[in-house]
Amino acid sequence: MRRQLIEALTFPKLLVLKIIDQRDCPHDSLFEATSERCHQCDLGRECHWVSCLNDFADFEEKPTHMLNASLRYGIRLVESVHSELRHDETTCTCEPCTWVRDAQRLTEEYDAHLEPVLFGATQQAQQEQ
Repeated sequence: MRRQLIEALTFPKLLVLKIIDQRDCPHDSLFEATSERCHQCDLGRECHWVSCLNDFADFEEKPTHMLNASLRYGIRLVESVHSELRHDETTCTCEPCTWVRDAQRLTEEYDAHLEPVLFGATQQAQQEQ
């Protein structure tokens, strides 16, 4: 399951990097404290892409539940970036729509796997009271 989550995160990660490459930013949209241009930027002291990139970095080091959270964020990101396509996401076979459906299925599988664990812990805690 962990490997599948990491593999699924590749698509939104590449999408974010593509978006950043399209920006006119000498620092790949990463805030640089010593840059005069960053201090004059209307985004403020920290570029909004930093938190986005953090969700798609260091996958091997993140616990599985955080990978699942990053994947959920990735789903929202892909959906919002491709929302202008105006098509039926449930049947469309384009890459973003197919990825979203597969990623949603993967997060549902993770949740289904986690549910018995959480239910067992809750049940055990109730028995101890």
